This record gives sequence, structure tokens and C-alpha cells, in this order.
Amino acid sequence: SQFIADQLKEHGYDADLRVISNGVDDVFVPHPDLKAQRQPDKIFKILMIGRLSGEKRQDLIIEAAKKSSYADRIQLIFAGRGPKENEYKHLCKGMKRPPIFGFYTTEELVKLINECDLYVHASDAEIEGISCMEALACGLVPIISDSRLSATMQFALDERSLFRAGDAADLAAKMDFWIEHPEERLKMEEAYAEKGNDMRVSACVQLADAMYRDAVADFQKK
Repeated sequence: SQFIADQLKEHGYDADLRVISNGVDDVFVPHPDLKAQRQPDKIFKILMIGRLSGEKRQDLIIEAAKKSSYADRIQLIFAGRGPKENEYKHLCKGMKRPPIFGFYTTEELVKLINECDLYVHASDAEIEGISCMEALACGLVPIISDSRLSATMQFALDERSLFRAGDAADLAAKMDFWIEHPEERLKMEEAYAEKGNDMRVSACVQLADAMYRDAVADFQKK
């Protein structure tokens, strides 16, 4: 990621640097038929994919959902396993719609992403954020932590998809914005799906190929 490239430069690495993503698999694409079945005016589904661990900050998403003006409508879905699962389930007590915790196959995950209305990536520390990239590639609008230790914030197309790291109230406000502006959210879903196409494995392979060709040419020249 560009984040790691910048870190290397700050620590004195002066060789030619190329930012090449791990890439998103081609199975992660928008499914209009699934998206058409969504009912965000009744149940607004918010997804986060990732290990249930402290640095991923699922606890912050739970707190933000509770603070939202639409708390009774929000359905949180956490795709992943991890040591914090029982603790997070305890935090959910009293919520009208308890969050759903589950582990999904790739096929199931593609379906789930397309059935959701919003993606939240709350991690304090992230080298790239493949799960967020997969969500974007399926045309899901994200809200991403602006943590200085997270590379994932680079995927946000504007400030509406960023929230102050560790700030549940700001995250809740961003959730409310996207709930209150469905037409804008649908428009941005197309923009994020287009951005996701630039991060596919096929595009990343072309960048790697160009890098190796340049390396060979540089070696022969010198």
C-alpha cells in the first residue's frame, strides 16, 4: 500500500518503490438482483469483515450503532472469528437488533456484501485492508477510520466515507448521513464499484509485470 511505501521512505529506504496491491478476486462484483432486494428503509444492514480482535475495533461500531438516530433500524453484521467474540456479544445486550456474528465462505461472502447497505472499516491499524477492497468491488459504500496507522483510509473517495479514529459519535453521524441520503448512497455505490475494478488481481499483475520489466531494463543499463 502507499501507506507502507511512505513508511519505508520515512525510514530511509531509497530504492525504486512500486505500490502494488494484493488485489481483489474477480468473484467480488456487484449483483444487481441481490441489491434490488434490499429494504434499507426497514432494515439497514451494516457490515464489517475481519478478525474479531482489539485492533479491528468492532466495539466502536457497536457503540456507534447504539448512538445512531436510527439504532432501531440498524442491523450490524460481523463476518469473522476471533478472541473478542464473546466480549462483543456482551456489548450488544439491549440492542433491538442484536448483531449477527458469522464466518462465511467466499461465495457466501459475495452474496452477503451485495445484500448489505453500508460497509464500516473501523481498524486502528491496517497494512492494506483487503476485506474493505472486496466490499468496494461489490459496490458497497464504506466508512473508514482515518487512523494514521491504517492504510485503508486511502480508499475513501471523499470525507463522507471517513470518520475520526476512535470516535463513536463521529462514526454514528456518518452512518446517519448515508441512511438519510439513499439516492446519494446509490450513486456512490457505482463510483466505489468502479474504483474496485482498479484493484483487481488482473490489474495488479500488470503492474507487477511492468515492475519486473523495468528492473531488468535497469539492470542491463547499469
